[in-house]
Amino acid sequence: MVEKFNERANALATEYWRLRRITADKTGENKLEEIEELLEKGIGGKLREKLDAEAKKLRKEKEDRKSAFLRLEEIKREVLELTADLAPNLDLFEGNSFPYDSEHEPLSENYFSALTDVFFGKPQPGIRFKVATFSKEGIEVHSEEDSSLKVLGYVTMIIQETARKMLGMENEIDKSCMLLKQNEYAFIVLETLIKEGRRLRIREIKEISHREDREYQELMRDIYDKELINSIAYLVSDEWKYNLIREHDGEYEATDFGEWVWRFCNAEASKGERKRKRSSNSGLNIHKILKVLRRGNRDER
Repeated sequence: MVEKFNERANALATEYWRLRRITADKTGENKLEEIEELLEKGIGGKLREKLDAEAKKLRKEKEDRKSAFLRLEEIKREVLELTADLAPNLDLFEGNSFPYDSEHEPLSENYFSALTDVFFGKPQPGIRFKVATFSKEGIEVHSEEDSSLKVLGYVTMIIQETARKMLGMENEIDKSCMLLKQNEYAFIVLETLIKEGRRLRIREIKEISHREDREYQELMRDIYDKELINSIAYLVSDEWKYNLIREHDGEYEATDFGEWVWRFCNAEASKGERKRKRSSNSGLNIHKILKVLRRGNRDER
């Protein structure tokens, strides 16, 4: 499987988008409803003959579309199963990138758009991390702090663990999310770093958190700053297999893995809140998320 990874991934992606096009086209179903309504009214003559023939054709297309939906779910799973053991056929590191092995097909843009469509519901031509970009050109390394091989292993791990999560398998994203739920102030720190998109000192994290989380900060005035500092230490501790934040000479920054964990953990908290409130509002502030987490922690206890 490893030897043919690129070819297999490309074939699955091609089939994925073929089925997506079939399942997205519902114009025939609307027309079928109109024809069947006319037939029920007793339309006769040559028009009925024509409508009967057209209805038969459209019913066949409808059945084919149902089959395509079922097959699409199978292909999604196959894409995820392949990606859970991500093993692209790469060549040696050149300059700042790992190009694809010339003895194999390069991974196509179709593969990346299919994978990101399954992951996030939005197709993208590649996957961009802070430390690297993974696309049809290969893996381009951006990090100057880590070796190219370490970066390669890191981005491979994130993609593999995401696929395992989507498959319902044991994965590092869920494990990290559970650890994150155990410290609500760590949620605040991580969200602050991700929203700012830059490295911050502890003083800056405090200032931004006070401003963005004023109501909660006032409520917890006596312990808020102390718990923020403790949560930063918690986030950079050895508690994590893969850190969610990193320290750079007194400045802190969310890692790629931290952003992916936050993306999924936050989405799940938001989904849980929407189910409780039966609300269509998808925007949640930190107070609502923390309420969800507190309720979840109490339930687990």
